[in-house]
Amino acid sequence: MLRPPPRRIVIEFDDGSKVASPFDALPFPLQAEILRQPFASRPSPSPEEEKFVLLEWDDGWKEVIEVDRRCTSINRYYVISRPEDTGRLSLLKEDGYPELLEIARKPLDLKRLTFVDSYLLGSAKSEREGRKTDHFFPLIKDPEGLSGMMDAFKKALADENIERKELASQNAARLGQVVERIGRKLGIKAGQRQRDLLDFFVYLGKHAP
Repeated sequence: MLRPPPRRIVIEFDDGSKVASPFDALPFPLQAEILRQPFASRPSPSPEEEKFVLLEWDDGWKEVIEVDRRCTSINRYYVISRPEDTGRLSLLKEDGYPELLEIARKPLDLKRLTFVDSYLLGSAKSEREGRKTDHFFPLIKDPEGLSGMMDAFKKALADENIERKELASQNAARLGQVVERIGRKLGIKAGQRQRDLLDFFVYLGKHAP
């Protein structure tokens, strides 16, 4: 079951008065920022069935982002320079409308993308148009990417003396420090919501051999 979407947001003032707005009427960047906050981060009812994008940069930094379950595959990755650099990761979806993730951190230095399969980014082909330049990156399948991550995850669990079923309990308060330590061992941080990190580890615990 998918997480239920927020219906509305309510702001209460010091005098007790309130104003409300339908959540989907808010600008998308504001919606995303609100959902990143701990108070608005609801656990997935079945994290082992969620889908995640794992991003890895040249400097070793890694981030994980939970995406819509209807996403099926990577469409393309490109960077727009005008003059700041902004990355765009397009994911194909079952309903035909791609999911678009914005990559703000060093978008030209992204090294590997993992979604369903793992891909290395090849040399960019750049096209200049007016005052902006588009950089399109070919994706090269990397069969070692997922297996290496699974092996490192199982070792991190053993080092922490924690079983997969304990992660599946999803007790964020009890597991918070453990999840942070596992994240440090794997070098992975939450790209948007801290809760995504726990959900991702539950997912790995279900699917690791």
